[in-house]
Amino acid sequence: MRTATILLLTVTTAFGQTSTPVDVKHFVRTHDAAIFRELSGLLAIPNVHGDIPNLKKNAEYLRDMLARRGMKPEIWQATPDVAPTVFGERLVPGATRTILFYIHYDGQPIDRARWNQPDPFIPVLRDGSIDNGGKILANASSLAEFPPEWRIYARGAGDDKGPIEAFVSALDALGGAPASNIKLILDGEEEGGGTGLPAALRTHRDRLQSDVMVFLDGPQHPSGRPTIYYGARGGTGLDVTVYTAKAGMHSGNYGNWMPDANVRLAQLLASMVAPSGKVLIDGFYSDVLPLPADAVKMIDAVPDDSATMQKMYGVGSVDGAARSLQEGLNLPSFSVHMMKGGELGAVIPASATARIEIRLVKENSPRAMQDRVIEHIRKQGYFVTEQNSDLAILASHPRIAKVSRTLGAGAAGGAWRTDPQDPQAVFVTESLRGVWGDRLVRMRTLGGTLPVLEFIDELHIPVVGIAIANSDDNQHTDDENLRLGNLWDGIETLAAIMRAK
Repeated sequence: MRTATILLLTVTTAFGQTSTPVDVKHFVRTHDAAIFRELSGLLAIPNVHGDIPNLKKNAEYLRDMLARRGMKPEIWQATPDVAPTVFGERLVPGATRTILFYIHYDGQPIDRARWNQPDPFIPVLRDGSIDNGGKILANASSLAEFPPEWRIYARGAGDDKGPIEAFVSALDALGGAPASNIKLILDGEEEGGGTGLPAALRTHRDRLQSDVMVFLDGPQHPSGRPTIYYGARGGTGLDVTVYTAKAGMHSGNYGNWMPDANVRLAQLLASMVAPSGKVLIDGFYSDVLPLPADAVKMIDAVPDDSATMQKMYGVGSVDGAARSLQEGLNLPSFSVHMMKGGELGAVIPASATARIEIRLVKENSPRAMQDRVIEHIRKQGYFVTEQNSDLAILASHPRIAKVSRTLGAGAAGGAWRTDPQDPQAVFVTESLRGVWGDRLVRMRTLGGTLPVLEFIDELHIPVVGIAIANSDDNQHTDDENLRLGNLWDGIETLAAIMRAK
């Protein structure tokens, strides 16, 4: 583990005293160097999902961060082979509301060769994004100020260690005296799942019980405005293998006679999606459409700028399955994540495989959506089996497809949504409006899948999500980064929730 110098934040109000109005912007301006150094120390600890020894080091560092804020931290680890869960709480005498915050600290694997720095776990500060020519700033720890357009590059910067630093700094800005009881759970298994978090939920259900849960994950809306969301997609999928013969055959000797499995698979997949992008599978949208009027109103209020996003991401034309990005996020979607078949050497392939992923919304049943795809395959003249095809099956059916169900995540496939009019959701929303006014972006559904259902099922409380990281934070890939202005704004956002009554 690398060592890092940590400058503890000083606050003007002692823990336990009654909070008074706080100028959070002033706090950030006068403590930005200390905040940066503490975050850099956290980012210096490798956090790849499944690397239990280093995840334990992260947990110990996080425990110390919470202890300095008087949050009485505990490390929960059911067995030695799972990542620890870190818990902390700050209880306020007379408080009428308890808020549970969730943040994860594990990260995705890295490919060092793809990063524009020697080590993704040695944070690098730049005076802008790499795409805009941002230059590396030497001796970052000795700098006196940290402008909002500067960025810190490291694995976990945006997803999700930056929000952890925003959380503890918000507590500091309030002098450790929030208006509500504050609980925090730090998950070390978000990026790939595991048994640690479910075990912690079952074992410590009473400790975690709260009035509302605030989930800190995901990037902000591309407009760069503060973002709250009330739900997220889930997912399910299938692996489909098309067979045409028992083995590949010479293309010169058998071309125009033996069917090409790659072509058959491509034709099958093309039958599922129209050139417009609309999915042609019967019933694919029937659980969702038409959207309720209040959902349409919220969707239309989100300030999407498709033309700017197309230019930013190099997208020549959009899919067309929905009339806008936001409407698309509130519908199930169909994508092919992998196609594989054939070999070099003038051989007609005898089999070809594709992995299909279906993103779900709350109204969808994973099993029903899988069944619709399978029925569509049958309607294209395929004999559908769950087994590898032997010679007898191959000779008995003109078209054969092996289908395996994958990526199921419980009865709802991981999708969830809280009614935006739920009183606790309104409380969080209005807390943010008090700071950001009409700049606040309200999203009905976030695109990514989040481990929220476990909390809803165990605690039976409403959940809302807040996105702090910049939309171009490169989460899960190389050159992950956090724009410092997003960190500074995130501190204001979380302080607003903590001090609201």
